[in-house]
Amino acid sequence: MFITLETFDTQFSADSVEWCPIEGFQDIFICGTYQLSPENEKSETVIDTKPQIRLGKIFLFQVIKVGKLKLLQELEVSGVLDIKWAHVRCQENILFGIVNSVGFLQIYKLHTDDDLKVELLTERKVREVEGEILALSLDWDTGKSPREGVKEEKISVSDSKGFVSIFHLIQGQLNFIGSQKAHEFEAWITAFDSWDSNIIYSGGDDCKFKRFDIREEMTLMKCNQVHEAGVTSLHSNSSQEFCLASGSYDEKLRLWDTRNFRRPVSEITLGGGVWRLKWDPFYNPHRYLLAACMYGGFRLIDCQNQENPKIIEEYNEHKSIAYGCDWCYFPSDQIIKKLQFEEYQKPVLVTTCSFYDHTLKLSVINFEE
Repeated sequence: MFITLETFDTQFSADSVEWCPIEGFQDIFICGTYQLSPENEKSETVIDTKPQIRLGKIFLFQVIKVGKLKLLQELEVSGVLDIKWAHVRCQENILFGIVNSVGFLQIYKLHTDDDLKVELLTERKVREVEGEILALSLDWDTGKSPREGVKEEKISVSDSKGFVSIFHLIQGQLNFIGSQKAHEFEAWITAFDSWDSNIIYSGGDDCKFKRFDIREEMTLMKCNQVHEAGVTSLHSNSSQEFCLASGSYDEKLRLWDTRNFRRPVSEITLGGGVWRLKWDPFYNPHRYLLAACMYGGFRLIDCQNQENPKIIEEYNEHKSIAYGCDWCYFPSDQIIKKLQFEEYQKPVLVTTCSFYDHTLKLSVINFEE
């Protein structure tokens, strides 16, 4: 059962929220926003790709005792479309990436010496094109950790022209590797395979779900069109090899064995366009998915039986489009001890955010054994 602990007005439309996965800083999370122009407020597409000026904000939060939010920093930026933390320290740095409404990939560093704050480390235009381009999603190749001896990280970015591009982050600089025209319309989502950093997936508004091998100029390996509308979310399971979840505007969650691209292992209707899917970070193997279902609120799905996943909880406290969600990486025993949640048996913290009502919520879910 979701219990709301705190609500925060993000001022601009809230579309992305991500918890820091690095040990010692797992009580930190970031929320990204962007502001639509008035003439676009009634658009059926939440991420509207028509030319306009979009402003954004980044909020850095810390959760303190009994689930209270402490705002550490607020930055004014271009409109934020997606945020992802690197799952491991990158040359001893704690980093996250942002893609934005002016087509840039930006890398930020979390400073931990004195007061916690973030600072822009480097940025690069995703692709040089005529006219406007939006960078829509990103992913790091650090999903399965720990990784020893890695000196450079790869980042995948999708954009509003249907391309997926790959970058190396080397000594604090972004180096372009290559790009591929992956979709006829917007490439809403890109994701690395957590078990093979040479494999990326993409989903687009053309209803296609694709798999690429980036070792050979992003060779297309597999493609299907099972989804009945645009593919909007992909998340590889870092504790179960070959397991991947996809979400779509067609309101369905699909679970895949990536060795078989013809058909999913299962599919279940969640009751809203599935914009974000997040595997839980603490169960081994990961079995729960947190889903932002746009016009259908938020859902918690038990995928222990992948052939028959089940919705076990719904969260409908937001008054607008359910758009961003994520799990806190703090294990339950630390939540009980450090944040004083003694009344719960197995508490888990989650954050959710919604669009036109510009609202962020911190909630607790009690997993009773």
